[in-house]
Amino acid sequence: MNSQTAEIDANIEQERIDNLYRRSKTASITLLLISTVYVLLIAKSFPLAHLITWYLVLVIVLAGRLVAAHWYESARNRRHSLTFWLYLFRFGVFVAGATVGSLNLFFFSQESLSFLLLAIIFPFGIIVGAVTILLDFLAFFLYVSTLMGPVIFQTSIAGDQLFGGIGALTFILVLFFLKFSKEYNNNFVTTSRLRFENKALLKNLEEERNQLNNRLGRIMNDSSIEIFVFNARTLRCLQVNRGAIENLGYTKEEFAALHLPDIFVNLDLHSFSRLIQPLYGGREVVIHKGENRRKDKSSYPVEARLQLSKQDDPPIVVATVQNISERIEWEKKLIFQANFDQLTGLRNRHYIQAYMHSVFTRARRQQRKVALLFMDLDNFKNINDTLGHDVGDELLRQTARRILTLLRESDIAARTGGDEFTVLLENLHEVSNAELVAGKLVKEFRHPFKVNGHEVYTTISLGISIYPDDGSTLDQLMKYADMAMYQAKNNGRNNYCFFSHEMRRSSEEQMMISTHLRHAIAREELSLYYQPKIDIDRSKIIGAEALLRWHSKDLGSISPEIFIPLAEQSGLINDLGNWVLQTACQEAMEWEKRYGEKLHVSVNISPQQFRTGILFEAVENALSLSGLPPERLELEITESLLLQDSDEPLALLRALHENRIRLALDDFGTGYSSLSYLRRFPLQVLKIDRSFISGLTVDQSSCALVDAIIAMAHSLELELVAEGVENENELTFLRQRGVEIIQGYFFSPPLPVEKFRTLLSEKEETPQVQSP
Repeated sequence: MNSQTAEIDANIEQERIDNLYRRSKTASITLLLISTVYVLLIAKSFPLAHLITWYLVLVIVLAGRLVAAHWYESARNRRHSLTFWLYLFRFGVFVAGATVGSLNLFFFSQESLSFLLLAIIFPFGIIVGAVTILLDFLAFFLYVSTLMGPVIFQTSIAGDQLFGGIGALTFILVLFFLKFSKEYNNNFVTTSRLRFENKALLKNLEEERNQLNNRLGRIMNDSSIEIFVFNARTLRCLQVNRGAIENLGYTKEEFAALHLPDIFVNLDLHSFSRLIQPLYGGREVVIHKGENRRKDKSSYPVEARLQLSKQDDPPIVVATVQNISERIEWEKKLIFQANFDQLTGLRNRHYIQAYMHSVFTRARRQQRKVALLFMDLDNFKNINDTLGHDVGDELLRQTARRILTLLRESDIAARTGGDEFTVLLENLHEVSNAELVAGKLVKEFRHPFKVNGHEVYTTISLGISIYPDDGSTLDQLMKYADMAMYQAKNNGRNNYCFFSHEMRRSSEEQMMISTHLRHAIAREELSLYYQPKIDIDRSKIIGAEALLRWHSKDLGSISPEIFIPLAEQSGLINDLGNWVLQTACQEAMEWEKRYGEKLHVSVNISPQQFRTGILFEAVENALSLSGLPPERLELEITESLLLQDSDEPLALLRALHENRIRLALDDFGTGYSSLSYLRRFPLQVLKIDRSFISGLTVDQSSCALVDAIIAMAHSLELELVAEGVENENELTFLRQRGVEIIQGYFFSPPLPVEKFRTLLSEKEETPQVQSP
């Protein structure tokens, strides 16, 4: 074996040096041509006599390499002096590299970046060509060092930051090429070794085959695969390889006393004969999957390839056996990854989809019902964003555990989305059984979670669909349960809701409205109504709020309360918002052109428009197209935007404020009103919601709330606008408390554009309000 290894090493070395000298001629001629071109390129920048002298030296060096290559090809006993030829080749490479590299030592210009680039590209090009030719790492190292050393040296001593940086980059690239050469040479040696080993193996097998009369030859001992030779009739073990000895723990002598059933679990003479029967009929290989038993009685899974040789007497069976423990583990992992959620350990959507067919089949046969519960965590995104993804992941894991504690063994729980979970309840007699489970789940999630030192509160919204009452396919049930879940959210969250066909009709209606809404702008079905804003002290219109209206040619008039949320859900809100901004700004300029009134216009902005990141651009575009001064545009935002746990809305609002655009907080007091964000955000206007105004004359608490809002706005120096003023008593109340700007039906409802223009053209824009 040692002599064979030495022979292979010698063959590899012979082949390697053959390759070096065989490629040396082409490399030398190519190097001469490249150097000639390079010398011509730099000839005008350096003394010609010096360049010619250098060039003659290079010709002599390369001629020497060609002569050496010719000597090598002519030599008879090269194999006995491989070391000499290798050192000769390395010397030639070193001299050639030093000669070419000296160009940049003696003829290096620091005055021109072009020459610097040429000085670097020239040796690098040579190195790129040599990296796969020089199948000797030391030779390549000498070549690279002599070629690139002068470049690195010259750039390092230049004293210029740029040159120094280029030198450093050049050094890094040199290291990269050295690493690549090392790996390439190692791969060459490995590949060559494998090829020569294969040749040697074929030769050995041929010799053994002839010696043993076509009996399976000498077995390669180094193989980790187990190879056994059995007597096909007695199942006695005749021969094994080292892999079998190491894996099973028997000695060669002990194997000689073993029979196949001692090794292959659950495979006796009768079953083995039946297994190999196809081999007698002409099949070349039979595959057997089973287990092997070690000497210590432990076992492991294997896959055996059985081949029969009938030329021997008695016939023999060669079994090539592979331990497939790792493969089985990987298969288990792949199956788990394909069917289970990695975070929670619950089943995933793929498993549910594959499993439901059998669930429906059983339900039809047993005439039972199946409930599909679809749930998600309320406000999970806020928790995830606020406390971090680690807390969010742990919350999902604890959620999975809570769900499992409330289910039967026959029930299936799955994680089908980010914070979405699905539960399948089989074998139900009544729908009330599903309601009972849903109630327990909702109740369980009212208790707080303990996550990484945090006490986290979250509830669930849960939708339920029933097979076969609501649908007969998984897609239908998932869709309907999803509808029911969103209805549960709309009902206030923290509860459950069963699917009803009214939900489907409502969903279909919303889909139809969304489809028509996509074409509303192109069909010119949208319009803006304007509700005047009145300065009550001067009884004068100072501006208007633009309100979007939609009259579909097919569906008729659709309320903004219906189509605005649909636009936000479907991603159309940006297109609608851009249209409103442009139209409102153009109309405000039209008021000035026609009536000389420099009124401001207010536009409501959806929180969705902030999240897309294009609002600032849309506002700038609307102002640019219309020519409206930015201080005459007022953007109305809601409290929900300010409550986001993000600095993005604040940054955008500050940018708008710095560009002189007015910012108003709409519907103040209806949400989580807080002085902290009123002080934090650059607001100029506070709008009192109409729900408080309408209660002024009947509800003392409304009066107190409005008084508090007014006092707070005055203390923060915010302009106040009261919405929904409908009678004189409300007007008097607000006027007495210093509210100056009013809008509401007492003065005017929202008006289409022509009627609003008519209102502006009248001398008396508003009723004269008498002082109390």
